[in-house]
Amino acid sequence: MSLAMHMRIPAVLMLIFAARAFAEPLDLTAERPFLDAEPQQPRTYTISLADRFSYDDNLFRIPSENNVAALVGPGASRQDLVNTVSLGLDGRWYAGSQAISIDLHVDDNRFVNNDDLNNVSGKAALVWDWRLGGNLSGQAGANYYRALASFANTNYYARDMVEREDYFGNARFQIGPSWTLLAGVDVADTSLSAVSQQLFDFHSKSGNAGIEYASPADNTLTLEYRYTDARFPQVFVLNGAPFNSDYNEDTARVSIKYAFTAVTLLEASAGYLKRDYPYSSFAAFSGAIGRASLQWQPAYKLQFVLTGWRELKAYVDSESDYFVSTGASIAPQWTLTEQVSMSLGTSWEKHDYIGSSPSALTLLSRHDKLISEQARVAYKPIPTLAVELTYRFDRRDSNRAEFNFDDMLAAVGVTYKFGR
Repeated sequence: MSLAMHMRIPAVLMLIFAARAFAEPLDLTAERPFLDAEPQQPRTYTISLADRFSYDDNLFRIPSENNVAALVGPGASRQDLVNTVSLGLDGRWYAGSQAISIDLHVDDNRFVNNDDLNNVSGKAALVWDWRLGGNLSGQAGANYYRALASFANTNYYARDMVEREDYFGNARFQIGPSWTLLAGVDVADTSLSAVSQQLFDFHSKSGNAGIEYASPADNTLTLEYRYTDARFPQVFVLNGAPFNSDYNEDTARVSIKYAFTAVTLLEASAGYLKRDYPYSSFAAFSGAIGRASLQWQPAYKLQFVLTGWRELKAYVDSESDYFVSTGASIAPQWTLTEQVSMSLGTSWEKHDYIGSSPSALTLLSRHDKLISEQARVAYKPIPTLAVELTYRFDRRDSNRAEFNFDDMLAAVGVTYKFGR
């Protein structure tokens, strides 16, 4: 590891402590407050500094029998050690019944063996929780995301940065003690830096409307309709024919949140999704979708979350490659002491790519099976300092051999936070 990589850490430390010395008093350790909660201070903040080292034994997510140098290029390494230095800011401001929150996070990622992949990633969110009178409330805001595109999703083996911008607004109008009208709009843009991957650039506009019933015990039943108009700027040739991924989508859904007991909560939704491709003759999609999550907390420091789903999905860095995802996961969490916590997770998922997906149209219908296992241990010797160990294993089996891979990722990270 280079001397320059090690020198970045004290430099960022100096920046953080300088910011601490001049920052105005603020306290952001809590989750985003509900609008009807009375804030204790007019503004709060938390600043975080983190350093994380991770080892990846199959960075490019390629089959074990493939030669990395031949597939990726001379000098490429299958294994790599990545150092990530992070700087974060989480702040909230309150004015009467109004609240504004900001969340900024910047990562400097350095690869020891494949240094041509070095990059700066990050995310940002700005949200205004607003209220007018006693019955009308909602949110307006924007989200930004930037990261290295996953090699597993695109099979493009060079640096490709994906950026996503999302602008949204929603409103809730309470028309009685139990009923609330809902409405919202969302505009999203996704772009990729690699020219050959820009066929996945994406623009969407969506709107939703619905009605929610809340019982005296705060259980809810929601009926909702959503319409999405999606556009891909580039039209490309697939199997000798022009292919346009633009689509229109209608979704009707019913959702429930029901607490069986004080320690058992069910959140579930079921609906029907219909997607049409008005500019292409390839197959559209229509079918049932749903998701259910059962949270069970048998003890104060122990919790289990069991989730199952059937949804139409796409990865953010390959938006036109859609698949029906059917899967299940279980995630126990255990707080051993005030200083030590542990979480485990395992998931199984099947991906059936729909007839209009490039992956399914290029050669043959594509079907993948994915298994993921993860373990995490966190240790907080003092409230402002946390040490985290993470292990993750992923396996994908596909009827297309080039998409098969096994991957093991191990990481250790240290995070320091302060705020007021």
